[in-house]
Amino acid sequence: MFKLNAAGTSMISGILIPLLIAGCSSGEKLYRDARPLMGTIVEVSICHTEEPQALIVLQKAFEEMARIENMMSQYREGSEISKINAQAFGHPVKVSDELFDLLQESVKYNEITHGAFDISVGPLMKLWPFYKKEIILPSPQKITAALRSVGTDKIRLDAKEKTVEFSQPNMALDLGGIAKGYAVDRAIQIIKAAGVKCALVNAGGDLYAVGKKPDGKNWRMGVQHPRELDRLVCAFDIENEAIATSGDYERFFIKDGRRYCHILDPTTGMPATGSVSVTIRANNATQADALATGVFVLGPEKGLDLVESLPGVEGAVIFQGGDGKLQVSISSGFKKRFIVHKKDL
Repeated sequence: MFKLNAAGTSMISGILIPLLIAGCSSGEKLYRDARPLMGTIVEVSICHTEEPQALIVLQKAFEEMARIENMMSQYREGSEISKINAQAFGHPVKVSDELFDLLQESVKYNEITHGAFDISVGPLMKLWPFYKKEIILPSPQKITAALRSVGTDKIRLDAKEKTVEFSQPNMALDLGGIAKGYAVDRAIQIIKAAGVKCALVNAGGDLYAVGKKPDGKNWRMGVQHPRELDRLVCAFDIENEAIATSGDYERFFIKDGRRYCHILDPTTGMPATGSVSVTIRANNATQADALATGVFVLGPEKGLDLVESLPGVEGAVIFQGGDGKLQVSISSGFKKRFIVHKKDL
């Protein structure tokens, strides 16, 4: 399910589609491919003058994102993350330079978000039935026990040896809040290296736009309504920037009339409730992805205070007011673009 949608595009998996742009003097056409990856549908659009070369660039972009998924998914037995989770308690596990760098960056975002973004929530994620058929809530005792194994201060990173070690048993890393953004950034690097001047990579709402489309228009994206998923709350142009969103409608279950979303508060072990949807604008998708999760946990007030303190970052938080109705708070630099009318909420 898409969190944000590139306006005017359709999802067709595994098919290269040239979109002819009338009146384009450059001779470029827009080519698009969409495939299932990282638990979502990933769509890549690029501008190119030649279809064979466009197909090669698209294939390389998807191969790069698949490589990252194979490295960083905790659900793949042979991944580096799975190896860390299985072996790192009391034993340093050597990892690739690439993964080590992302782990260091993840710890940095944990500090920036005052603990709201935390890749060590794996033990908590195992408790909650987001991927199970039977909905059984974890007991307070189990949550308390799992919290003993949560916290980036329990992750030992040796920069010289490039090793990871856990100081507590039952720890598990979960890169679900940053890996998609990183994969988008890597795909964009592949695309730019091929000389492509305009492109859009959209991994289920974590996206980056390069340049303008061949007709000279900006890429345009829409923010999905968190309760009426067939419509948007707003849309705006994007160019040479990343957008990411986190929402309580992406993966959730309802038990006894209460919604439980998959974004957990690492301080309580419970699903975060302060936000309904968060949209973050940043200079790269890795940053946007991590901050979208962190701001979601922090809620509208603390979350936007954080956004306002970070250069090059803007954001909007949709939340439920005391009257039960949806409201939106927007950072100062985002208000001219993230325009939401009351009727749209």
